[in-house]
This record gives sequence, C-alpha cells and structure tokens, in this order.
Amino acid sequence: MSRRWAAWYLAWALGPLASVAGAQEATPSPPPETPPPEQTAPPPEPAPEVPASPPEPQATAAELQRRMEVTEVVVLGTEKTRPETVQAYSRLDAGDTITVDELTRAERRLIATGLFQDVKVSTQSTGEDQVRVVLQVQDKASWVVAPTFSVSNSNIGGGVLYAESNLWGRSKKFATALQISTAESGLFVGFLDPNLFGFPPLRLSFEGQLRSDRVEEYQPGASQKKPEVARRTRLNSGSIASELSVMIAERVRVGAKYRLMLIDALDPSDDTPVTTPAFEPGPIQRDASLRLMVGVDTRQNLHAIMEGLNIEGSMEISNPGVWSDFRYKRFGLLYRHGLRFFEEHNLVLRGEAVAGTDLPFHQELVAGAGSLRGFIYRQFRGDTRLSFTAEYHFPLFTVRSLSFRGVAFSDTGLMMWRSLPEDLLLRDVNGRVVRGYLPDSKSGLSNATVAQGVGAGLRLFLRSVVLPLVGVDVAYGVNSGELRFYLVAGVNPSS
Repeated sequence: MSRRWAAWYLAWALGPLASVAGAQEATPSPPPETPPPEQTAPPPEPAPEVPASPPEPQATAAELQRRMEVTEVVVLGTEKTRPETVQAYSRLDAGDTITVDELTRAERRLIATGLFQDVKVSTQSTGEDQVRVVLQVQDKASWVVAPTFSVSNSNIGGGVLYAESNLWGRSKKFATALQISTAESGLFVGFLDPNLFGFPPLRLSFEGQLRSDRVEEYQPGASQKKPEVARRTRLNSGSIASELSVMIAERVRVGAKYRLMLIDALDPSDDTPVTTPAFEPGPIQRDASLRLMVGVDTRQNLHAIMEGLNIEGSMEISNPGVWSDFRYKRFGLLYRHGLRFFEEHNLVLRGEAVAGTDLPFHQELVAGAGSLRGFIYRQFRGDTRLSFTAEYHFPLFTVRSLSFRGVAFSDTGLMMWRSLPEDLLLRDVNGRVVRGYLPDSKSGLSNATVAQGVGAGLRLFLRSVVLPLVGVDVAYGVNSGELRFYLVAGVNPSS
C-alpha cells in the first residue's frame, strides 16, 4: 500500500494543510452582537427587536463569561454546504447556554473545516440573556480536476487528479488520482466521512489503490554526492483499507485501521551490482495488518496558520490472526506542534520515532526526499527511524485570492537496523524470503545513518479552492554537500 498516497489523501481530507496560505487574519475576534441581516427569517415569537450594540474593543472578564441562552441558530451565505452541516460543525444549538468565548471557539471550528473562505459568527439579542446565533459563511470551490506532476532528483512523473471536498454539501470527501512516474505509478481512490451520521467527532475512511513501484536500494552512507543504486526491484500491489476514529472532548483521538494488500515482486534488474532478490518472486502474497492509534490532538488549520498540539502513539500488527501471510510489528510515536507568531507567521514542528520488527521489504521504514529533503527519494532504509522537522512559514504577498508564502526548513533523520538475521534473509510464515538484505548491511547504533537537510521553499495557494496549486523546495544535504530541488504542480499524491 502506498502510505504516501494515503497520507496525502487523509491530510487533504482533513482540510487545508498547515502551510496553506491566506491573506485574512486567522484568529477570529470575539463575535459582535449585531442585528440579523434583513434576509434572515423572523424569530419564532414576534417580539420587539432589541438593537444590539457591538462589544467594547476590550471586553471585561465578566462580559466574556456572561452566560447567554441560545434561542435559535441561523445559517446564512451557504451555496452548497447544507445549513445542518454548518450548524453541526459549530456545535451550537437552540437551548445551549454559551459565553462569548464559546462563540469564538465555534468560529474557529468552522474555519478549521477548510470548507469556507470566510466565517463570521455573530449574535442578535432576543431578550434578557437570550440571543439568536447567526453563522455567516462563504463556501470555497469544493472540487478540482487538475493535472499533476512531480519533479525531484530521483522521481519524475505526472498524472491527473479529481477531488471533491464537500460531497452533497455534507463535507464528505472523495478523491481519485492516476499517476505515472519513474518511481511510482498507479491508481488511487479514497473516501472520507469526517462527520459520520452528522456527528463531527466520528470519522470513517475507505481507500484503495493499484500500484507498480520501482524500488531502488542505495549503498549505505549519507555523504555520497551521487548515491549508487545497489539493487532495483519492481513491486506490484493492490490494496484496500478502512479507518474508524473518534475524537473525545475535542482533544483525545482514538482510532483503528485495517488494511489488506496483495503483493508480488519481479526479479531484480540485472544492471545493478546486486542481483539476488530483495523479495523472492513467486505466488502473490497477502499482507493484512491492524493499526491502533490513540493520542491528543488539538490542531486546527486556520487559513494560513496551523495551531495546536498532536501527540499520538500507534501499534500495527500483521500475522495470520488478521489474515496475513506475514508476521511483523510496528510501533510509533508522533509529535506535531503548530505555533503562531506575528499574526501570520507559523512555526510547525514534527518529530517521529518508529520501530519495526521483522518488517518485509515493502513495509520497511524509509527516508529521503519528502521525508528528508536534501537526499534522494527513499535513499535510506531500516527498521528503526528517528526524525525531526522544523518549518517556519511566513507571508510574502497576495494578489487577489492568490497567496505567496515562504518557508524555511530543517530536516534531520536517523535510520538504522536494530538487528539482522545472520544469513541476511528474512522469511515469512511459509518460509518464503520476504527480505534479502544488501551484502553490506550492518545493524546496531554504531552503524546508524544520521542525515540532515536544510533549505527554503515557496508555496502558492488560492484561498477560494480547497487544494494547493504549486510548491517548490530547494534543500542542501549537509552530509553530502549536494543541492536538490523538489517541485509539485497541480496536486501531488505524494505530498
């Protein structure tokens, strides 16, 4: 299964990425009390309208904590999104008792869906300590058909993508992409329901793909200016997967994912130094796994800014008990944090620790290019990976709805084999070789590879659509002294 394609789809479906640009201030101000627009339906009970006045620029603590009863919730401005979907995401309903702070949080929730260009939450007094809440939104263009291409030092290709982020006006997500490139080619289809049964904390996704992957293994070492390909193997696969997760109290996320894959390998290329197979050719094998996840997630994508913290632990198992021909385990700890500076500046941090046991060739941990800029795509391999990325995003300028943002970044990674079989051959439950390691492979911390890349990039985004247009990064590999560039145009499933 292409974890890179799946990761892209889920990231897209959750809304704008942390680097999505926007000219508007990302943090909403406390909602003012304003009369409803004239097109608003009259309140259920005719009563003299009490004019509302805007709050003072600096509201007192008492005003912020004053409790108000919601008598009605009105949704305005939607062209595609159903009013009930907007209200569900706001988590406000008639009969609720709220404060100004809670109205501000409702506005942030609506912005974070990624469905709207603009959001404004206001109130209309309907009596003593009673208000009507008005949710004013402007929909984004929810679908796109776009050519895609990707250019890096080791991967060149392109394709076409269709994506819809607001099916039936209920915020359901659908994407399908066809890609042909030197490294990976295939067809991807994905669907995400981010508010299952109209309940935003509950999410359900399905994805499937057909993939042909040219896997290149390189001689060990991060200091090589032109890494030598030691072996080249073609893997063909088809997979389906489904994930169900629930968000508890808008902070704690618990989820489970089941994946089923059929995998087949061809004989390695005969024009490389190593011609023994990395994955023994033969009958198609079945790789199934169950992944469990739990963590804290307070992140919100507010136009150009990603704010909040995500710490997540995961465990993935594959064995005959989940209908697999393989036996392996993978454990992970993920840290992501977004911090705002100077209104529209954003520091995004990401750290990860992953360790696997008896990982077959197609499930090994890799690093390089997107995950470790400054190096070749999947240049490093192992069963244990530590990584840390820091990105600083800042606004450059905006032309109408097209925003230009810069990014400076540093990627650091450690990759190693904790242990290797004495004969350098790993077998599945049927005795078939599912990983033949390179002759020079060595295990242990003393043989770990540590690599770092630093660089800068440019992001172009249209605020009125749900997907980014163009991104380019230039990275310097500190170990090798090489400059490498990465370009994505249209939309790239491997982002």
